[in-house]
Amino acid sequence: MADGKRVLVIFLDGATDDPNPSLGDRTPLQVAKKTFLDSVASHGHLGCTDSRDYTHYYLLELFTGKRSEMPRGVIEAFGLELPFDRKRVAYRMTPAIIRDGHVEWYYKISCADEIMLQKAVLRAREKIREMDPHIIFYNGGKAVMTVKGTEVMDLPKPPAPADVMPSDLGDFRPFAEHMAELTGGITLLPWGGGSGLEAESFRQKVRPIPPMTVISKSPSALGVAAFLEIKRQRVPGWKQGIKLAKELLRHGDVFLHFEETDDISHKRDPRGKVEIIEAIDQELCRNAKSFSHCRIVLLVDHGASSLTGEHIRMKVPFAISDSVLPYEATHHYEEIDCNEMELSGLLERIYRF
Repeated sequence: MADGKRVLVIFLDGATDDPNPSLGDRTPLQVAKKTFLDSVASHGHLGCTDSRDYTHYYLLELFTGKRSEMPRGVIEAFGLELPFDRKRVAYRMTPAIIRDGHVEWYYKISCADEIMLQKAVLRAREKIREMDPHIIFYNGGKAVMTVKGTEVMDLPKPPAPADVMPSDLGDFRPFAEHMAELTGGITLLPWGGGSGLEAESFRQKVRPIPPMTVISKSPSALGVAAFLEIKRQRVPGWKQGIKLAKELLRHGDVFLHFEETDDISHKRDPRGKVEIIEAIDQELCRNAKSFSHCRIVLLVDHGASSLTGEHIRMKVPFAISDSVLPYEATHHYEEIDCNEMELSGLLERIYRF
């Protein structure tokens, strides 16, 4: 609790962006009507910090004060509570199509393709049975898998296209190729792999973290919470997240993660990104009185281009305010490069504002 106030952190995953010709060479944050977010930015401290390539890198450094590139598979294995120890390796799995050694990540997967892919995994899993695979799917055909062993494959990370030869897949090759045969070309590629031993070593050096509850639908954010032993609640979407945040703020601080702003960027839909930012803001406005007793914090972890679908390294804004009402917009919550501070010190700033 900050100076007797509850803290509500609103975390807009991948909300910053490139200027887009279809938006008049402005970004979705600049175009969106966002009364709540702009009011937070106008009532308190507005600044920026460095982005990180992935959400879990940003969150680990925010919470622990230590820069870390803990593999994505490790974090999400914790979030999904898969079997994982120092004798297992965890991977994130993303739908992809491989043609002539070139990988295209398959983000615009249909519901029918997603179901077909899941069925194919059940049949192809026999190809790696000796590795004792445990796999859980979540939205968009993505999955997390843990397997026996200590050696970790280093394969390309999405969202950028990459070159992958069949020999690069090692023991996973029969698994990936059989899925592609069953689905007409779609497969799951492992990346972001890490061992349980690596995770154990990092966790022993973590500083105390203020008590809070992380609300998210993302295995990445929930995985960071599980990894750092922070309370967490899974929700199916952003509306349910706001509703649950109202309830939990009666008892403690809340970290509310919106993954939808990042998801739609990978689909290269700038207008859709404007619409989701506006929808989230409108719902926050409707509940503003419930948050009036809180310190409200706005964070973005990295840029996500709705032009290319890729993550962007850039300065990302933060705002900290003890008031959101009455609404005013002397400042806008958008891409800025001023009042910079180190990400490693931002959590302390939030709680000592």
